Amino acid sequence: MFIKNPRKLSYKKIYIKSAIKDGNLEERLIKLIAIFIFLIIFFLLKKNFLKKIIYINKEINIHEENKTVATNITEARKVCLCAIAKRENLYIKFFIEHYKKLGYDHIFLYDNNDINDEKIADVINDDINNGFVTIIDYRGYRGKRESPQMDAYYDCYEKHNLEYNWLSFFDIDEYLILKPDKVDIHNFLESERYKDCPNIKINWLVYSDNNQIKYEKKPLNERFTTLSEWTSSRKTIKSIMRGNISFHNLEKTYNPHYLYNNVKSCSSSGKFIEGTCFYSPPDYEFATLNHYIKTISEFTEKIKRGLACDKFVLNEYVLKNWFNTFFKICHKTEEKVKIFNEAFNTSFQ
Repeated sequence: MFIKNPRKLSYKKIYIKSAIKDGNLEERLIKLIAIFIFLIIFFLLKKNFLKKIIYINKEINIHEENKTVATNITEARKVCLCAIAKRENLYIKFFIEHYKKLGYDHIFLYDNNDINDEKIADVINDDINNGFVTIIDYRGYRGKRESPQMDAYYDCYEKHNLEYNWLSFFDIDEYLILKPDKVDIHNFLESERYKDCPNIKINWLVYSDNNQIKYEKKPLNERFTTLSEWTSSRKTIKSIMRGNISFHNLEKTYNPHYLYNNVKSCSSSGKFIEGTCFYSPPDYEFATLNHYIKTISEFTEKIKRGLACDKFVLNEYVLKNWFNTFFKICHKTEEKVKIFNEAFNTSFQ
């Protein structure tokens, strides 16, 4: 019996009796039904039954006490990659070939070029026709928060998270490297170490320009083989996120490195990571995400075209930050400094 206090019980009996006495038969019946429904809801809430009914899910286990989300193990039957590109036609084919070799099932590619600019479809038409790549038209799109990249990432996850077991969110200048070399993305994600992990954080390894100056028509991982000495960048991560995660209490970060602020994460070695920041201690045991800054000529072109992740004004302060970032990663020479200054009419040293 739910009600333990006899005095409270007697009050309820008196109220119910008075409700039944007043009015005609139909009115008394309606009142009695209303009281009965009220009592049921009251007892369910008191025993926390409604919360259990709403949130218990066979596939998802939601931990409300720390607002994290975890999932049960599933086979990596289908794995996709979500990416956004702006003036990346020189690199896009190599990017697609790299992830095809890793065993990805599909790539959703958001074309964020300007309306009258180059078209991604012109250089990867074969991959579109054979069904490996889907192009989503974001041409000229500036984004709800001036961040077309984040709109693209959330659009990709929300539309395809039930279709794919895992979804990766990488840029065109980021190449996932799995260890050992012969492991493909399915073997990697089916590992027992990720059985309770809804989000895998993959740490950056940033590569310098190899003291090159101009573009060369080769894959990025063949052109640039020298690691940058800027070791603090190695804490930066990007995410591979499990599909079919409940959207209950998910908090969007609007940061391309980590989509949801309260999703539990682990490193590439399967160790759970405390906190929900965009940076994590480097863990390269089973995977790295190689990030390529490219040459100074390509870097200045990247700045001029604008970024998919944000809108910015090219004032002196912003340009100085870009200048400093490049030379944290790459060795500074007079020739490179001159190329940057001529591109933006600056006089940085």
